[in-house]
Amino acid sequence: MAKHKAQRALFELLVKRRGQVKAKPDTRMGTRPAIGAQAVTPPEQAAEMPRREEPAPITRRPMPAMLTRKAAIIVGGVRLTWPYLVIAGVVLVCLCYLFYALGARQRGDGLPATEKHPTLEEIQSAGPVPGLVGPAAERPKLGTKVPPKPGPGTERTRPPGPATQPPSGDQTPPATAGPQYRVRIARIDVTQAGTMDDLRAYLAKSGVQTETVTRSGYHILYSRQYFTDKATSDALALEINKTLEAFEKETRRPTSKDAYTVQTK
Repeated sequence: MAKHKAQRALFELLVKRRGQVKAKPDTRMGTRPAIGAQAVTPPEQAAEMPRREEPAPITRRPMPAMLTRKAAIIVGGVRLTWPYLVIAGVVLVCLCYLFYALGARQRGDGLPATEKHPTLEEIQSAGPVPGLVGPAAERPKLGTKVPPKPGPGTERTRPPGPATQPPSGDQTPPATAGPQYRVRIARIDVTQAGTMDDLRAYLAKSGVQTETVTRSGYHILYSRQYFTDKATSDALALEINKTLEAFEKETRRPTSKDAYTVQTK
């Protein structure tokens, strides 16, 4: 009898244990409860068991105002945010500047019209203007004697004579009141007396008579001919320079070849 009671108690314990196992969720198949009859928990035992705390509802924190993308302006049902408004403003400013530049170019510089003044070339090509002071007359070169200009009705006529004719040959300076010219031929050192004699003889073959003046250790060679016209004296100086060049080629003696006209009076 005692054996049967022990078996009976063991059987009831196994049944109770199996009921508790079936009431628990099956971890192998997720959170689904086991299929089958579930053990009913008595009210006294349910009151003693601690209640499972439910999780608090999740509440979202408010985002900062600078991160929220709110519509600034709604135009025709289109929501325009601040970046689009900034781009539109830049485009509008560029268009205004472009139209302003085109308008300023079409209408000119915007300055009031002024009177056009003639340039220097136009004034010079127009010639002298009555009532204005004209350019001054050219001044003579320094060292040139300018004879006084006779007044109106007092012009003096000079009778032609030998004094106004160019001298030829060996002559002394003509007795004239005007300027006198002759040719300075060369300057040679006094130690080269032979060169001076040969040069004078060579010039004499060409028809040029010369005379020598010694100054500061040099022999200065002049022509004996005097002229009242500087152009005639310049022509003779040109011919003498050509003769000096030929003299150098023949005798291999260097000369200055700088014959020029000098004014003696």
